[in-house]
Amino acid sequence: MATLTEFCKIEAKLRFTPVGAIGTGFRVDVPFEGTATSSHWEGERKVAGTDVVRIGSDGVQQLEIRARIGEGGDMVAYQAIGRGTDATGPQELLVFETANEDLAFLNSAIAVAVGGIDGNKLSLTVSLVSA
Repeated sequence: MATLTEFCKIEAKLRFTPVGAIGTGFRVDVPFEGTATSSHWEGERKVAGTDVVRIGSDGVQQLEIRARIGEGGDMVAYQAIGRGTDATGPQELLVFETANEDLAFLNSAIAVAVGGIDGNKLSLTVSLVSA
């Protein structure tokens, strides 16, 4: 059975940028910036990225995220896909890439993130998945 171990918490401000009606529903690009905290580093690290959200006629949001945590040699890039609704909030599956030797274990890890959105504020808890 899989085990979840908290990796970090992300708090970010969202900027909703409607693209408009597309073949599969409605698209909104959502650039975001904020901070990440973790027991794997001291203090806060900057988080920035973009979430492409496609909202279907059933209200389900398809999420596609590319972002990074930290800067320079401490940077961790991540990609995520997910789903969400107004009721559930975002639910995501993440993979990472980093050159940081202390965080190199992330290069072979997967994680899940769940959280909520309040207005233009995102709160996520990212947990590593292990067998």
